[in-house]
Amino acid sequence: VVVSGDSGLHAGSNTVQVAVTAESGVTANYSFTVVVAKSTDTGVSSILVNNTDVTSSKAFTALAGATSVDVVVVTSDADASYEVSGDTGLKVGDNTVTVTVTAADGLTAKSYEVTVTVPANASSDASLKSITVDGVSVVDGGSVDKAYGTSSVTVVALANSAKASVVVSGDSGLHAGSNTVQVAVTAESG
Repeated sequence: VVVSGDSGLHAGSNTVQVAVTAESGVTANYSFTVVVAKSTDTGVSSILVNNTDVTSSKAFTALAGATSVDVVVVTSDADASYEVSGDTGLKVGDNTVTVTVTAADGLTAKSYEVTVTVPANASSDASLKSITVDGVSVVDGGSVDKAYGTSSVTVVALANSAKASVVVSGDSGLHAGSNTVQVAVTAESG
């Protein structure tokens, strides 16, 4: 009896042949098919978003204003396939990108979700909403009269953007006569 094709089986159909030789020298050949089920492996070796490995974290922060990301997946089983959804039409905030891996068997599937955060564009608003000096409203370039001997004033300058920073200088060390108080507003974008 000689058997061939019974080792090194692969997924799908495999032919096994058996040759039986009788004592008289007559040989009879038999063959049958062994069907090995295809893999159900839906694992991933890596998930890359814009060339950044997010396999473990499942999180990525895109550039401000991004509307899409590039997603590349390496499946654990080379015969598995994958599809990506949610990688375009991104909005400011958290977006869900879904990677669905379908095993080689064509039936078993698993989804992996990656949170892609798109930050808002940095504000370039460096304007002021209001300025008050010791509680009195003042406009840019305006003036406030103070009593003789006043050496400092309380200046409250409110920026239009909550993300802008405001620095007041010249509000102390005042002397008789004109004094210049400066208000510098730096937008979030710098």
